[in-house]
Amino acid sequence: MKNFLLGLIVLVVFVGLALLVTAIAMSGGDSKVENKDNSGTVEIANADKIVGATEAETEEATVSTESADQDDLSATPIVEDSSQNDANEEPDESSEKVISGAESSNSSASYQSGDYFSNNHTDSKAPVYLIKPSTVSVYKGTEFDISSYVGYADDVDRDVEVSYDKEIDTSETGSDSVTVTLTDDAGHSTTATFNVNIIDGSPNTSSSEGGASAPGKVDFDTFSENYGGEDVSLGIDVSRWQGEIDFNKVKAAGCEYVIIRLGGYDDGECYTDRTYAQNIRNAKAAGLKVGIYWHAEESNAAEVKQSADYLKSILGNETLDFPIAYDWEDFAHFQSYGMNLYDINDCFNMFADEMKKSGFDTCLYSSKNFLENVWTNERGYKVWLANYATQTAYSGSYFMWQQTSSGKIDGINSAVDFNIYYGKLN
Repeated sequence: MKNFLLGLIVLVVFVGLALLVTAIAMSGGDSKVENKDNSGTVEIANADKIVGATEAETEEATVSTESADQDDLSATPIVEDSSQNDANEEPDESSEKVISGAESSNSSASYQSGDYFSNNHTDSKAPVYLIKPSTVSVYKGTEFDISSYVGYADDVDRDVEVSYDKEIDTSETGSDSVTVTLTDDAGHSTTATFNVNIIDGSPNTSSSEGGASAPGKVDFDTFSENYGGEDVSLGIDVSRWQGEIDFNKVKAAGCEYVIIRLGGYDDGECYTDRTYAQNIRNAKAAGLKVGIYWHAEESNAAEVKQSADYLKSILGNETLDFPIAYDWEDFAHFQSYGMNLYDINDCFNMFADEMKKSGFDTCLYSSKNFLENVWTNERGYKVWLANYATQTAYSGSYFMWQQTSSGKIDGINSAVDFNIYYGKLN
């Protein structure tokens, strides 16, 4: 009996020691996981533990923004969500953790860090024609180059290859057709057929540096009857092409605001519109609300920075009633800028960042075609839509609509753009 009790005691002690060792081992393992989490290092492999996602859900979350960016660069219209117009909205904590670990492989993450003009995008789309007339005319005896008549781009490739199915003989007048193929470095291609008219004459090499453009056709009173109302404000945008402007007459005609070209970037240099200072001074004196736009042709970070600094130096302490409009529209020669479609969106985003540093908001000005096929506007900046139609078919969100470029209003002797702002100006 005594031997039995002694054996039982030894067994209990042994089991107790085993349980104690197991508990210590488990406690040590938990401590290692906690220390790893506290180090601030988050690995994508463990992201499901951090944000409460499954392994499959984690993989989808880390690549979803890249897929969205690539889809936005296709030819299908972009439908903007007006509920996401706050460009400064911070992502929630769990989203930040997933994005921070995916920066090396996620093309969208470059916008989070300001790493613009990246070479790390995946080429998933074929090149696209941005400007594509069905018929082009070439002068007899001149070389035919389709790049002189169309604009094209690729999502990633900055130097798209152009090939023809045959040569165009321009030695005699007449008509012909040619099929042109655009091919990017990844092997994606797009083809289009153009009618070519060979005509007599020679290229007009003269350039116009004159003043006002031709008179407009759409009377402001008619425009007001068709598009005015309690919840909208009507205005114009002007540059040197409108010549001398009597803003007192413009205001008396019913105009409420004017968007003025401050200047732009052209051929490697920044310039100030020669009528800017007079226009903004006289428009404010007449009691009109004012905004400015920048005629952009930048293609890289240095040029964007140069433009932003120049604009701010000219603007000074001038107060504005609208966001500064970014107006890049030389899509007929897009291929000559050495950019891809990611790059041009980077130009706008970087410009907006530079403006924000000085307390200025920014909006994007563009036509329906390029809003649908070029601009991704993933940050949800306000859009100033240009679409010359009785009713626009643009499905995205916009805060102002440039409805015609052929406006006629007292105080201006040339055609002028008419705009509809959705809201009442205080």
